[in-house]
Amino acid sequence: MDSVAVNGVRLAYERVGTGRPVVLAGGTGMPPVAWEFSGLRDALVEAGHEVVTYAARGVAPSDAPPAPYTMAQLAADLEGLLTALDIGETAVVGYSLGGFTAELLARSRPDLVRSLVLMAGAGPLTAVLDAVLRAEAELIEATGTLPPAFVRLQTLLSTLAPSVLCEDEEQVRGWLDLLSSQEQAWTSAEGERGQSAAAADWLRDGTRMGRLRDITAPALVVCFEHDTYFPPRSGQVAADSLPNSRFVHVPGAAHGGLLTHPQPVKDH
Repeated sequence: MDSVAVNGVRLAYERVGTGRPVVLAGGTGMPPVAWEFSGLRDALVEAGHEVVTYAARGVAPSDAPPAPYTMAQLAADLEGLLTALDIGETAVVGYSLGGFTAELLARSRPDLVRSLVLMAGAGPLTAVLDAVLRAEAELIEATGTLPPAFVRLQTLLSTLAPSVLCEDEEQVRGWLDLLSSQEQAWTSAEGERGQSAAAADWLRDGTRMGRLRDITAPALVVCFEHDTYFPPRSGQVAADSLPNSRFVHVPGAAHGGLLTHPQPVKDH
């Protein structure tokens, strides 16, 4: 990947394809290569777009400055990347934490965001996600990081649908093997702590949902049926708050629907 210095942080990025630009903003600790695995990047290239993927601050191989981070910093990083790449207006597809980034950039720099997709990351804070954030915060405070076994379990339970977790032992063990074999996504523990803090502060901001009304760009809210973090009912609230939005519900998928149900995601 190429890299560029933005706001004192070196960000790694990749540009492929030609045409109207689309930027893909990943979730917490999400390596840019996940967009390639999902097939969405290549589908956009085939549809005639230039696609930019990048590793947000804290995610390898980008820099990981000292924690904590804020969503304002993450959005400013994306703004700076677009400026450095001479991209004046783009569609932004954000998954989970990347959706927060897209949402904030669309508010702070509406001239840069032609349209946005909020995938598995739109809506008010749910009780389940609140409990997850509290568990993460306590573990980080006690140990300085999230234990790898905890991260694998958390990812497994959130990625796969209940029917798969209960009935498909082969697929569950396959995912466990995959998660165990993955290289460390974080540049350092600072990245993990930093992004975790940014997400928690964003989700607990009581003014966040009301500010959706300020986003005038066309928005697509994509929710997955079994997403316990951002369930369809939560995404519908966000879609109803956005002035110019469309709501899509992908059946059978959980929070990891980008990877487990790539074809329905690409179809939308």
